[in-house]
This record gives sequence, C-alpha cells and structure tokens, in this order.
Amino acid sequence: MIRVSTSPLPKSISSIFPNRLVGTLAEVLLLFLVGMLAMVIHAKLRIPMQLPGRQGVLFLALIVAGRGLSRFPFAATIACAGSALILTTGWLGFREPLSPVVYILIGFILDILYFNFRKILPFILATTLSCALGWMFIPLIKLGIAALTGFIFTSLRYGLAWPLLTHLVFGLAGGLLGASILQITARFLKKE
Repeated sequence: MIRVSTSPLPKSISSIFPNRLVGTLAEVLLLFLVGMLAMVIHAKLRIPMQLPGRQGVLFLALIVAGRGLSRFPFAATIACAGSALILTTGWLGFREPLSPVVYILIGFILDILYFNFRKILPFILATTLSCALGWMFIPLIKLGIAALTGFIFTSLRYGLAWPLLTHLVFGLAGGLLGASILQITARFLKKE
C-alpha cells in the first residue's frame, strides 16, 4: 500500500529542505532565477510598439509569482536583483547601461508599496496597486538618472506623461495577472 501524505504543501520553497541554510540558499537562488527568466522573456518579446512599459505584464506576473512562493519580505527585490544581474552581462541586447540600477530600485519599491498596501487592502488589490504604482516609477527613475547624468533614455523621447500612463496600465495588468494566478493556484491546492 502506498502512503499518501495529506499535509498541506509548504508555504515556501525553503521549508522543503531539512537544513535551514540550504533552504534559504535554494529560495534565494529560485528568486534570482525567476528574475532572470523574467528579463530573458522581456528581451525575447521586444516588439517595437511605441508603448513604454508593455513588458511589465509578464515581467510583473513572474515577479509576483516568485514573491508568492517565498517567505522573504523583500522577495521582489531579490528577484529584480536577478534581473539586474543578467542585464549586466550585455548579451540580451539592452543598450541602456543603467538599467540594472532601475530594476533593483523597482524591486525595492514594489516590496515597500506592497507592505504598506497589504496592511489596509486585500491581497489582490494590494498586489495590483503596488505593481501599478511601482512599475510607474520606471519613467520617474529614468528621468532622475537623466537629470543627474545627462544620459538620454529612449522611452522618454515623447515626454513623461505617455510613459507614466502606459507604465501604470501595464503594471496594473501585470500585478492583477500575477495575483490572480497565485489566488487561483491557492484555491485549487486547497480543494485537493
């Protein structure tokens, strides 16, 4: 007779491993890989549409999924650090040298916004709003970098209003998609 465990799945990837240090390292590595995967998908799906921020839908859905699998409070920052790390290699074809800085800052902003929204809003709303506002920070960060360094970002060539609006919309969609996937998966696993 086969023994079947009816205990629920672990809350995070690190609780699968018996050794706490190994579990923590595995969880950090998983978050780094999620961030790298999100950036590779971002690079491979670049279609010139004149819609800045459009890649935020899939990027944020993956980052939110990674954060949902983790117990770390700054999981989005760790995942975005994975994205920044792969950007530094240069083989994805991105031409903006300060993009790694932008993505690390975005991860940090996503986590801070989520912590604050989670105190007053349900999970899906907190995630969606934190992603929408956090992704909208990209043009603002780029504007700040441009003001300090003189580097011209191509996404700001039409001004600031259009990138802010498109980043907000695509961030909202990505956050909603990621939170919905986590919510549906949690309900599905709870029924089994």
